[in-house]
Amino acid sequence: MARLKLLLAFFALVVLAAGVLAVAYYWENYFRPNWEATREFESTKSPTSRKDLPDLGLREFEAAKDLLIDGELQAARDRLLYLLEYYPDSQAASQARDIIGEINMDLLLSRAPIPGKEEHVVKRGDILSPIARKYHTSINYIMRAGGRTDPTIYPGDRLVVYPLNFKVRISLEKKAITILTPDDGKFFKHYDIIDINLPAQVRPPASTKIAEMVAWHDGRPVNFESSNYFEASKWIRTGLIGLFIRPANGGGGESSEEGGEKSDPFGVTVDKADLEEMFAYLRPSNPVTLVP
Repeated sequence: MARLKLLLAFFALVVLAAGVLAVAYYWENYFRPNWEATREFESTKSPTSRKDLPDLGLREFEAAKDLLIDGELQAARDRLLYLLEYYPDSQAASQARDIIGEINMDLLLSRAPIPGKEEHVVKRGDILSPIARKYHTSINYIMRAGGRTDPTIYPGDRLVVYPLNFKVRISLEKKAITILTPDDGKFFKHYDIIDINLPAQVRPPASTKIAEMVAWHDGRPVNFESSNYFEASKWIRTGLIGLFIRPANGGGGESSEEGGEKSDPFGVTVDKADLEEMFAYLRPSNPVTLVP
């Protein structure tokens, strides 16, 4: 009986040793490599180790610059969009955004062919407003893209039209307005927000649309038929009460006074030139997203 117990104890030790050896084997050949690889990956995500990583976005930026020198605007833009998508932390990302925006505006506000852009040949009886509605564009765009300062049109005139179905994203934390392309929602243009003054009930996240685009001159609204239109102050009203896009110099037709003191109007303010540019290609019904 004693010999049997001794034999069973011996077998138990053998099984235990085999288990230890098996665990050691799997640790060394399977678990440890995966554990070390995971630690290495996690360490590359830390700010200290990322400083030592090469900035691969700079290579894309230099390639885009060469394309610009060769006059390949659309190819250069696509290369920079690739940079933003895959190397958003690159030192060149900010410059890439600015250049993309300028290229997009050059292509949009010209007769350069891009997908969706058409020419409308004016016929007898044509009026700008119905033409703009037909092509989902705006009178502002037709005039800017055609280099027109007079809204009068004549039979035979060739008008540049483009569907202005852009999307607007307002980020309070980044203090930025980002315009996204109509179809695929890619980056189109960036504008800095100078100041933010929103009612307490307007909180992100929220979705709305552009409700109205108004030009003001001497405290009164004017339209494109007015001789003062191009000098007028512009602002954009959204469907959220208090969410306006206004010029930073305080231009506009609305103000309020309490106790004899003029209060700051609600909205987000941007540079006047930026707002003028937005008027060229945004229109009522464009979706607007307010994010933190």
